[in-house]
Amino acid sequence: MFMSFLINFEKLVGFLNSISSKVSATLLFLMMILTFSDVTGRFLWRPVTGTYELTYLWLALIVFLSLGYTQQKKGHISVGVFIDKLSVRAQAVVDGITYIIILVLLVLMAWQTYSYANQVSSSVTGDLKLPVSIFVLVCAVGILFYALTVIVDFLKAVRKVVHPNES
Repeated sequence: MFMSFLINFEKLVGFLNSISSKVSATLLFLMMILTFSDVTGRFLWRPVTGTYELTYLWLALIVFLSLGYTQQKKGHISVGVFIDKLSVRAQAVVDGITYIIILVLLVLMAWQTYSYANQVSSSVTGDLKLPVSIFVLVCAVGILFYALTVIVDFLKAVRKVVHPNES
C-alpha cells in the first residue's frame, strides 16, 4: 500500500515538475530572444521597451520553477565525503533528517513568499505596468513543487531505513 502511494505520488510530482521545467525552459528561450532583440534594436531602430523588467521577472520564475525538477534529477550540489562511507540505512537516516530540515525551510519560504505577494498586491512594474504579485505567487508555486519533490525523497529515505536491501 505504501509503495503504490509512493509510486503514484512520485508520478504526480514528476508530472508537475515536468510542466514547470518546460515553462522555465520556454521563459529562458523567450528571454534570450528578447535580449537579442533589445541589443540589436539599439543599433537598428530602438530598444525593446520593458526588456529589463521582463528579464528580471522571468529570471526569478526560471529559478523557482526549475528547483523541483533539479531536485528530482539530483542536480543540486552535494558533498558526501563522510556520508558515502556509512551503511545504506545510516545514509538514509541522514538523508531523512536533511529532507526534514529542507522541508521546514521550504514551507517557511513558501509562506513568506505568499505573504510578500499579498504585501505587493497593488504594485506594478515601471514600464509595462505588470502586477508584481502574480510573479511572486508563481515563485511560491515553484517553492511548493520543490517541497513536494523533497517529500518524495523523504518517503524514499524512510523506505530505505525500513527496508535497506530494496532498491
